[in-house]
Amino acid sequence: MLKRARILAVVAIWIGCCIFPAEGKSIKIVSWNVENLFDMKLQGTEYAEYMPGRHNWTSRILEKKLVNISEVICDLDADVVALQEVENDNILKRLQKMLSRVGCPYPYRAITGRSRTPVHVALLSRKPMEKRKDIPIRRTGHQRSILEVRLKGSPPLYLFVNHWRSKRAPESERIVYARKLKNRLEKLPPDSEYVVLGDFNSDYQEFRIMDEKHNDTGGTTGINDIMATTRDGKMVRRHDLQMAAVGSWIHENLWMEIPAAERWSHNFYGDKEALDSFLIPRTLLDGKGWEYKKGSFGVYRPAYLFARNGGIRRWEYRHDRHMGRGYSDHLPVYAVFENVGKKGQKSRDAGTKKHSLSFSGGFMAKKAKLDKFYGRSIPELPVKIKNVAVVFRRGAHAVVQENPGGTSLFVYGAASALKEGYRYDLEVHNFKRYYEMPEITDLEIIRKKGRIDISDYVPVFSPRMMKEEKMLYHIVRDFRGIYRKGKIEIGNKKIPIYFRKKRWKPAEGAVLMIKRAQIGYYKQHKELVIWDRKDFREAGR
Repeated sequence: MLKRARILAVVAIWIGCCIFPAEGKSIKIVSWNVENLFDMKLQGTEYAEYMPGRHNWTSRILEKKLVNISEVICDLDADVVALQEVENDNILKRLQKMLSRVGCPYPYRAITGRSRTPVHVALLSRKPMEKRKDIPIRRTGHQRSILEVRLKGSPPLYLFVNHWRSKRAPESERIVYARKLKNRLEKLPPDSEYVVLGDFNSDYQEFRIMDEKHNDTGGTTGINDIMATTRDGKMVRRHDLQMAAVGSWIHENLWMEIPAAERWSHNFYGDKEALDSFLIPRTLLDGKGWEYKKGSFGVYRPAYLFARNGGIRRWEYRHDRHMGRGYSDHLPVYAVFENVGKKGQKSRDAGTKKHSLSFSGGFMAKKAKLDKFYGRSIPELPVKIKNVAVVFRRGAHAVVQENPGGTSLFVYGAASALKEGYRYDLEVHNFKRYYEMPEITDLEIIRKKGRIDISDYVPVFSPRMMKEEKMLYHIVRDFRGIYRKGKIEIGNKKIPIYFRKKRWKPAEGAVLMIKRAQIGYYKQHKELVIWDRKDFREAGR
């Protein structure tokens, strides 16, 4: 039965590739950094831990790695798979054979090969290719080339597979890749349709969060500035592409199509970043030829790619030995593209309405104003909130407030570019409800303003605040109590307290010194929320 199913799968793929015309069909494209797929032949460029016969890098362990990678690719069921960190064509061919063996054949392959670098970028495809070439970065050196592939069809779709310089190097090294890529893209025929994808070793908003140790460019970044995924200090979004003039040098990073809290594909000791991206030009949103399918971009996150502690199950290398377990330190990202043929160009948006939102009035009045921005009223976004202070930020979450004692709003998963202790003008692109209460889930910074004194906004906690509607979502400080059965006892008051991570939960009867807490909301009841381990301690510690 399994053999018959595999035969049927091969036939279906052959029919899809070779019989059906391109128009009216869609293709799913994946990008995945497979973390050092090396073969067992000594090339002289291997990383030390992948020298054949050393560190338990054996034929048996390699076979296990091929099986694990094939498992993920089969489950993704994509038409095209762009890969990073593949040693050479020999190991790519072995992966191709393994995929055929387990019933997921990819008859076409391509890989870069001009540069003498330990790993290359590659591509496996169920669709035939009519052109493939290396785009070398420099004439000398060991930089990874960019792979250009043109898929067969009408119209053709170009793919550019990237693996930019790692963050061990400064940003100038990634700008070299961006400029070389831009030079090539600008030479394509007018109105060409292409997808730029891969591991850029850059966050989608690198221009906002770039570490100073990488900043040797005065703040200019390859992915945002050279590849034009930003404009006027804000991220380019779908609407910007649809309104762009023919020939405009502008791209949307498809991370902007999903909620900010989900924008990550790599987790390095809790530092979540979106290193793997899809960039698209205006021609993929113009209503003709190839089109990005709205809502199709995503990150592949099945349970088996995660360890018990929530980290990504990367390929295990411990005590100088390959353990034969795990997958990669990156998660795959994917998107779907449809061939809509020669239909007329989609009507351009007449212009997105922008609204200003005053912070005056109580929280429930504010909630009523925000309600209209849910559900079917989403086209009325974005909404501006002006001159708000970031009074608290932990990771990608924050609390913003207009003035001391004023209404607070919670930013969920979208605050990584904000800095605690500063005022901003913000443009909010999406909200969500959390037990009927609004939370900001996507925003743009319009303007960064001056510093504030946080102590003016963060009062010393008193239990009576739990009864005050205006204090919802506020940050409070400097109090102590005894922890018992999920509550903190302060005098004769027992207040529910929630620790964001279970391992922070103190022992029964512990005396807690709380530096910062949030007055939160869960199932129609207020509670104190501890967002970070540094925000409290047990007395005596």
